[in-house]
Amino acid sequence: MKNFLRKAFSLGEIRFGWILLLSIAICSITFFYDEHFNPEDQFWLALSYYVSFTLALVWSLTNYVRHIQMNSLYRRQNDIHTYVAQLALNKEDKLELQNYLEDFAADLERQGRPKEEAAKEAINQFKVKEFLSMSKHTRPFEIHGHHYLMGYALFAFAAACLLTIIDQMTTQEILFLYIMQVVLAVYGVCFIALFVLYKMFDKFLYQKVKEYFS
Repeated sequence: MKNFLRKAFSLGEIRFGWILLLSIAICSITFFYDEHFNPEDQFWLALSYYVSFTLALVWSLTNYVRHIQMNSLYRRQNDIHTYVAQLALNKEDKLELQNYLEDFAADLERQGRPKEEAAKEAINQFKVKEFLSMSKHTRPFEIHGHHYLMGYALFAFAAACLLTIIDQMTTQEILFLYIMQVVLAVYGVCFIALFVLYKMFDKFLYQKVKEYFS
């Protein structure tokens, strides 16, 4: 549980957050205009909601792709120390892995390989080993794990509940509070749904990568 909470509240994992904030802002403003003025012509409202949804979709895709690009197993490396340093391992595991890779590279050098090529080959062999041994609960996709989405969902629900309590304590109905409650709740649900979708994408990608390396 402690490990999950640590991952869930690693909120800095999110990428291109400004796109998501823009989506939330457009959705909130459109919702407010819809509730407050209730215009007869719904075209511009529908268009604004569509833009908000599209931005959220664009963010979800770019955020996912960025995390794949950041994954060290997808990067080309020819320096063992640099490669090991960026892995999500503790200090002892990093030292053990670095020694293993350096020994492997040294064997390749004794076989006549250039130093840089030997280091690159050692790293690539380790990557292949990782791909073939991983499951859906291990590397490479659990390096980030997308748990931060659950953290944002918890924050959204907590904020929505807090605003609900404040709204109940006030003597008059405040439209802004109602709108923020709904928007936060909706985006909170979307964060959870996105977590599930990301995991499905991970599983699909894992199968394709495993087939490729098998």
